[in-house]
Amino acid sequence: NLQSDINLYEESLVSYKEALGIRRKLAKDSPEHYLSDVSKTLNNLGILQFDMNLYEEALVFYQEALTILKKLANENPKRYLADVARTLNNLGLLQKNINQYEEALFSYKETLRIRKKLAEENPKRYLSFIAETLNNLGLLQRDMNQYEQALDSLKEATIIRKKLVEEN
Repeated sequence: NLQSDINLYEESLVSYKEALGIRRKLAKDSPEHYLSDVSKTLNNLGILQFDMNLYEEALVFYQEALTILKKLANENPKRYLADVARTLNNLGLLQKNINQYEEALFSYKETLRIRKKLAEENPKRYLSFIAETLNNLGLLQRDMNQYEQALDSLKEATIIRKKLVEEN
């Protein structure tokens, strides 16, 4: 949203909440067409609230988006599994930021599992996302004093990124 890009957070919040209301109404009548839009708006609201340091609100939005996306991915994994991983990654960033380390660890590991599964079919598209998740996981493990695991995660992320650079 342009408003959040130029730091008009309050205006952006109003716009997103208005869009969420509209999309919820549309999804009530036609969930197969609009439920994914609801999840996207919830995820965007989570990002915005995170940027505004409103962490509890962000947590609620991410969790609701994740609930919807898991349902959609269960019905159509090819279309929605990447969105589940993206939202889990966002949730992990938030959880780490509010010192919910065990929860963040779970979110990152689940993100990594999903992204590795997606990369089996399309490595070019998902390897960079695996590296991103491994980097996030490594930084979390460092903060949890799990230094050997952190080193392994960060080394694996670096190997993937070097491979991507060589291929491009």
